[in-house]
Amino acid sequence: MECVLCKTPHSAAFKVIQKPERNYFHCPICDLIFMSPDEHLSAAQEKARYDHHQNEDMKGYRAFLEPLVKDLEQYAQSSRRPPSEIQVLDFGCGPTAFLGNWLTEKSFRVTNYDLYYQPDQEALKKNYHVITSTEVWEHLQKPLEEISKLVNLLKPGGLLAVMTSSHKGEAAFHDWYYRRDLTHVTFFSEKTMKWIANHFHLQLTKSRSPFWIFKK
Repeated sequence: MECVLCKTPHSAAFKVIQKPERNYFHCPICDLIFMSPDEHLSAAQEKARYDHHQNEDMKGYRAFLEPLVKDLEQYAQSSRRPPSEIQVLDFGCGPTAFLGNWLTEKSFRVTNYDLYYQPDQEALKKNYHVITSTEVWEHLQKPLEEISKLVNLLKPGGLLAVMTSSHKGEAAFHDWYYRRDLTHVTFFSEKTMKWIANHFHLQLTKSRSPFWIFKK
């Protein structure tokens, strides 16, 4: 099977028999683990699950995202721009656009985009100082295509800030809670993130699962 990220042929197949049972592939080059495309949920099934995600303004969720928000505030300070001059795309904002709304409260200029909830393609025709993508990359069925799109939208010197949990290899994968959500189809490791940085000529400035920050 060709890797859906680095396009290396012959990714190794393995099967998880614990429920929910699924077939996966593990790339020997970029270390990506990805679900067999034949076993992906339909778009309707996927959206039905997203409709039940809890990412409204709750104290716990705010605490979960706070390190990322602080990183963006530090970026504003280091770039010597007020937040009102920093254009941010929240890619995969979800139904509540919680992160985008929070950043707007902090005076960042935010555009929200989501395949299902805010699908305005005009958002993908601009360039941004910062692109955030939280709890999104594990859902990407075509990660090379989607990540390429994000890198192209990023201004030189800009940040691509990602939140997704890293896998610890096949041995730990079978019992990993993160893979039990069947909308999670693509799993990255630190090695994968380094491959992405090298491939797209980015600097990986933060590498501490689930936080990953790339600088263009």
